[in-house]
Amino acid sequence: MTFEMAALVWVAGVAHLVSAFRLACYQRDEQRYHWCDRILISLLGAVFCLAGIDVLLTFLPVSPWHAVVSVFSCVMIVRSSGNIIVLWHAFKH
Repeated sequence: MTFEMAALVWVAGVAHLVSAFRLACYQRDEQRYHWCDRILISLLGAVFCLAGIDVLLTFLPVSPWHAVVSVFSCVMIVRSSGNIIVLWHAFKH
């Protein structure tokens, strides 16, 4: 495995885990979300966590697009402070 491919694997794996961590640490005290929104947040966090663990443990090559999408989703989740419902409603309308 070349250095570039190893770097892509690490970038994609870490981006997935940072996204999952940010979704897990989001404080939802003030807002009252519908149960569907809470399930969406939990499922998305679980998918990011499992994807990050899978990428880092198997260390299989990932495509550059996978790494770019992973970093983009991580940036969007971190910039929204973990409040993905705002992003969800923005994409719906």
